[in-house]
Amino acid sequence: MIRRSERLQRLLLQAIFIFITVLISVMAIAWVLQKILVKEALELEAESFINSYQSDSDFPLPRTRNLVGYLVDKQGKGNLPENLKPLQPGLHIEVVPVPGGRPMPVYIKEFSQGRLYLVFAGYNVNRLVGLFGVLPVIILLIIVYATSWVAYSLSSKAVSPVMRIVKRLRNFSPQDEGLTLPTEGLHGETRELVLALDEYKQRLEEMLERERRFTSDVSHELRTPITIIDGAAQFLEAEQKISAKGLERSKMIRRACRDISELIDAFLILGREPEKLSEEDCVDLSDIIEDELTKLMPLLNEKQLEFNVVNESKLCLPVNRRMIQIVISNLCRNAINYSESGIIQITVDDYGLKVEDSGTGIDEKLIPHIFNRHVRGRGVQQAGEGLGLNIVKRLCDINQWQINILNRDEGGVCVTVRMKD
Repeated sequence: MIRRSERLQRLLLQAIFIFITVLISVMAIAWVLQKILVKEALELEAESFINSYQSDSDFPLPRTRNLVGYLVDKQGKGNLPENLKPLQPGLHIEVVPVPGGRPMPVYIKEFSQGRLYLVFAGYNVNRLVGLFGVLPVIILLIIVYATSWVAYSLSSKAVSPVMRIVKRLRNFSPQDEGLTLPTEGLHGETRELVLALDEYKQRLEEMLERERRFTSDVSHELRTPITIIDGAAQFLEAEQKISAKGLERSKMIRRACRDISELIDAFLILGREPEKLSEEDCVDLSDIIEDELTKLMPLLNEKQLEFNVVNESKLCLPVNRRMIQIVISNLCRNAINYSESGIIQITVDDYGLKVEDSGTGIDEKLIPHIFNRHVRGRGVQQAGEGLGLNIVKRLCDINQWQINILNRDEGGVCVTVRMKD
């Protein structure tokens, strides 16, 4: 019913538009034709009379049903109605020649022997314009609009199945069970299009299934050895006879395991279709920051650094918790890696978060490219492949967050992630 009502509204608007267009066109054409036809006719009559009058001064003035002529000589003598005396040479469309009469076109022509006044009987002008000007135009416009309407109706019948297919494709999510494209009632090219799309959909589903199996297998096969390596490193840390250098190497192994595990989570999230979360699935940003900083505390042991968390407001977001954990962890780890002393401040406000460090800044030439893969804006003294900020940027893009990096005047870098408008 709603679709039918919308269609009727469109039809009504189109009919009104066509009616207004035709009306304006007819009025404009009538006005133009009236001036052109009347002026052309009166000019020919005036030239004919003047030529005859110059040859024979007794040649009679026009006195017909449609045309009345008046002649005034150089001295102004002549039987001329008072209403016509003030008029200047040229065409005057609506003039009342005699008191109480109706408006008529008047053409005035001045020549060597005086001035000629021709009054055109107005009651036949509209008929003339209508028969030879407006009526053919109205018929032509009706034919044009009728043809357009028929073409639109036929094309809409051909296009509407395609639009239904487009709507079905746009509403389809890879998380749905399957995409069905009905072929009932379709013929010709539209049916072939649906069949081709159906074949393509099957190939796409097979490819997606292979990707799902691959990511699942890779995740499982990678996590198992990483867990074993981390457990072995943890066991070494507990050994009493381990040297200080060995203990440090063991901690490096465990940090590397955590980094790899986080990378696996990030790549799996980036490879999946974004989840549709509701307001009920909100996560508290401050709680996530606190959890992530607790995990990163061991990295501060050898540096004169400390965290300072400023909660200006409580910000809850309907977002995948692991996504935001990865963003916060990467930004804070970068701040630790490139700072030797001072304070790393994390600020939460109504719009997002801000991470500020006191370490080395970024080369201004590299800032526009800092989110590209393998770009390392603060040198190569730290381990890593330059993927962290690229992953953060991609996660922000998925959630439509705005991330910005600037050098601080007092040293270090400020990273702002705007999560809400």
